[in-house]
Amino acid sequence: MTDATGQPAPEAQLPSEPATDTEVATVYSSGSVAVRRSPRYWRFLVIGAFVGIIAALVLTFAFPTSPDYSLTQVFGFLLLVCIVVFGAAALGIGLLIDRSMARRTRIVRADRVDVHPAGTPAADAEPTGPASAEPGESGPPNPPTAEGSGRS
Repeated sequence: MTDATGQPAPEAQLPSEPATDTEVATVYSSGSVAVRRSPRYWRFLVIGAFVGIIAALVLTFAFPTSPDYSLTQVFGFLLLVCIVVFGAAALGIGLLIDRSMARRTRIVRADRVDVHPAGTPAADAEPTGPASAEPGESGPPNPPTAEGSGRS
């Protein structure tokens, strides 16, 4: 095949397919992690806002009507105030629950397995720091078990 100048066209460069039998390096490490439950703050906020909407509706009809403001205006003002107040109160309750659950933090053993293509810097480096295996240990640590999964 030739191009417009009559010169042979360069062949299209096809992306090279990765070899299926490439070597991989596996790095094992283990350490301790803290596991605890935490509340979902968005759920607390949504529930607080919903309670604020109900409270604004009740308060709108609980007081006598004013000739200066319509029921819609009163409901809108109360809606703004009640959503903020009840949403903040619900988030405060969520924080109190979070603080009480923080006392039940458990420390569990976790195993980490990193698999990298051989020859990359991440695969050739030995793990360092508190998550590395103890000196003198040989071979990979025991495989992860359901005991350290953190679920109760």
